[in-house]
Parts: sequence; C-alpha cells; structure tokens
Amino acid sequence: MTRNGSQDRAIRLASPVPAHALEDAARLWWRHFGGRGRAGTCRAERGVVALDDAGRVLGVAGLRDDGGGFVPDARGVLRHLFRPAPPTADLVVDGIAVAEPRGGIGRLLLAEAEAQARRRGRPGLRVEVRASNASARAFYAATGFHEETRGRFGLPWWGQVLVLRREAA
Repeated sequence: MTRNGSQDRAIRLASPVPAHALEDAARLWWRHFGGRGRAGTCRAERGVVALDDAGRVLGVAGLRDDGGGFVPDARGVLRHLFRPAPPTADLVVDGIAVAEPRGGIGRLLLAEAEAQARRRGRPGLRVEVRASNASARAFYAATGFHEETRGRFGLPWWGQVLVLRREAA
C-alpha cells in the first residue's frame, strides 16, 4: 500500500490485475485507447492496476514483451494491416490509462512497470506513442524517456509513432 501525496489516499498496486478489477481496468484501458474491448479480451497477467482502498480502479498499465501484451494481438484484417515497431529486449509499457489525470497514478504505474522490468531481467522500458499525443509525450519526457526512433508503426491511420525508451534503474 502506498500513499499518493497529491490526493492523500491509500493506493494499492496489483499485478496481475485481480479478477474483481479486470472488467473495470479493461474498460478504462479501452476507453483511453479507442476500442470497444471487454475484460475477456484483456490478459490480467499482462497488466498492473492501481486500486483505491475500496478496490476501485484508479489506473491501469498494459505490459508487453515477446509473450504478448495486456490486449491480445490484432485479429482478422487488422492483423494484416498492423506494422510492429522494431523488436526490443525492453519491457514495453503498452499504454497507461488513469481515471483522474495529474494525480500521480501514472507515475506509480510506471514505477511498478520498471520494477517488473528489473525482475524480468529487461534492460529498460519502452513506450510507443503517437506523435500527435502531446500529453503522453510530455508525461514520458518528464519521467526520463527519450526518443529512439519514429515511424509509421501500428495501424495505418495512427500516423507517425515515436518509440521512446529509458533504462531500468
């Protein structure tokens, strides 16, 4: 249990995402990343969730490595359109979604992702962010990420995507 200084409330981080929180975590993640997925489409073991003392979901981070991510790979025609970013030995933070921005939850989730990267023997963390997403780019820059490359990764309509990285301290 940790205290969030800006909101002064108890926050518990859990990974894998507990069964009672998976549906809400998936709904929050999909709401932020433009899909209509359900809890059944998300992998609890590939996520980190921030819960308040009543068990409510405050935020969720998806994690991805060579074994997959929080959201299973695209299927059908989307699978054929998807262009992956270059391979990496890093643990990929596959999106952070928070219920209340600027409350410190994103930083807590990122700290847990970094701890998991160290435990898994991964050299760093990587994120892939749409160049048009100024708030995400600012968040990751403020937390020590730097641009490694850019390209037209993901789905064609995503536009330019930045690959950002930081060492796992």
